[in-house]
Amino acid sequence: MKKSSIVLIIIFSVVFLVCSGCTSSHILTSNEKGNNSSEEISEIESGHESSQFSQENLTSSEKSSPYLYWEYELGNITPDNLSEGRSTVQDCVAYSWDGKHVAVGTGKKLTVIDVSGKKLLWEKTLRGNISEVSFSKDGKYLLAGEKSTDGYIYSLDAGTGNEIHSYRSADDLGTSTNSKYQPCIYKITAADDAVYIAAGRYWKEPEYGLASRVYRFSPDGTLSWKLPATENYAQSVNWIDSSQDGKNVVFSTGDWTNSLGLDAVVYSVDESGNLRWKYEIPPLKPYFVSAAIWHGLDISDDGSVVTAYTGDGRKYLFYDSEMMRPGDGKTAWDMKTPGDGKTSWDTYDWQSNVTVPEEVEGSHIYAYGEAAKISSKNEILYLTGATLPAYYPDNIPMAHPLENSLVSCDTEKGNTSWNYNLGGRCAGIFFSPDMRFFVLPVGKDSSSGNTQVHGVHVFDNQKSGNGNSRLIWRFNTEGVILDAAISSDCTVAAVEAPLKLENGNVIGKHRLIIVR
Repeated sequence: MKKSSIVLIIIFSVVFLVCSGCTSSHILTSNEKGNNSSEEISEIESGHESSQFSQENLTSSEKSSPYLYWEYELGNITPDNLSEGRSTVQDCVAYSWDGKHVAVGTGKKLTVIDVSGKKLLWEKTLRGNISEVSFSKDGKYLLAGEKSTDGYIYSLDAGTGNEIHSYRSADDLGTSTNSKYQPCIYKITAADDAVYIAAGRYWKEPEYGLASRVYRFSPDGTLSWKLPATENYAQSVNWIDSSQDGKNVVFSTGDWTNSLGLDAVVYSVDESGNLRWKYEIPPLKPYFVSAAIWHGLDISDDGSVVTAYTGDGRKYLFYDSEMMRPGDGKTAWDMKTPGDGKTSWDTYDWQSNVTVPEEVEGSHIYAYGEAAKISSKNEILYLTGATLPAYYPDNIPMAHPLENSLVSCDTEKGNTSWNYNLGGRCAGIFFSPDMRFFVLPVGKDSSSGNTQVHGVHVFDNQKSGNGNSRLIWRFNTEGVILDAAISSDCTVAAVEAPLKLENGNVIGKHRLIIVR
């Protein structure tokens, strides 16, 4: 063979590997200034490794390498501060169910992107700061919520941005000139032919107070009902979820301020707002006087299974058919089976906790319960957050062992199967519509200040084994990742924000990234 032919073959092979995205993951894309390195991902994992899939036993550097498909600048913002805990930037992002469009809310600006065309579809300025966005399942409408003096809920034409309907939640929740105490739309959940929304506000002048409502709208924004009908819950409702058909809707009330002495209550209602069942969760004493659920509430698509995960680290499992029977329903993981084979509810199974407060150098610390997701009929995923003191004020002498981790538990007994450490705070567990893939957006590490952890971790939910076995790629960024969404073809949309370091330098930038 001639030398010229050999050279052409080599060139063609290199071009093919680069274009196919199958290069080693330590190679950066030409458009990306982040730090996609081949360093081993820090983990605390255990569990059986299967060789059923070709990539399961590979290290992260041998797995598929992601590439930056497109980026879209979102404008200048004040950089997040590394020395502060929870992020001060509250951008949000959502995919349409068909994966064609991405919506981004940043400040008052709502942007919708045509993914395949790599172009802006439309842009709109709303009245207040956008707190939540979600497409209707048919793709015709974009629902958006804001935090403002009005707390509007919008239904917009997904193709044009034209406003169809709007609803002012401040008429129910009250309002304030102080931006901290204004009504906020916390969560928008789309069912087949309905949209369910959780909204609320809090205040602490002259003392702590809470007000919340739950709503059902048609996708075009027509109000169907609200709960309670004539008054507010004097508690927080930060999350709501529903079965795919919208006939089983779950939400929870509680007190995240830990000052009002309230239980957390999980509610299940039907599509008309009628109560199906409820379950009360008392405070975890002596550490807390109240109980609350942040984003740790999830229902399976068919409505048969519900999990609840309190901020203090306790987890619960409910089988809907059991809860609907006469008598007081119980969480499946409270059960103990004595030697006689009879079931007893008298003894609480403390091993069903994800984390528990631990005493370290005279202080009690715990890892905050962030989010929960039912990943299959056999597994539930729980996400922990930052290390916090169980008693306020108190010191945090060290990070909790399960800080910023994904924890897998089996549905039979609630036992932990494996842990996957993320290194930085994660906004949630976000699945593709077909439940095949999920993405974890990783933000700042407030404990050690390690900026190398920023980015997105993508997993294949059909793989077996632990977290590293299911990890298919990781994409690092210089700035912190605030929110992310993933389509059924494993394309990730994520919002990056710049970060101000302790020395005053700023890394990263404010942008939407599309990664494949």
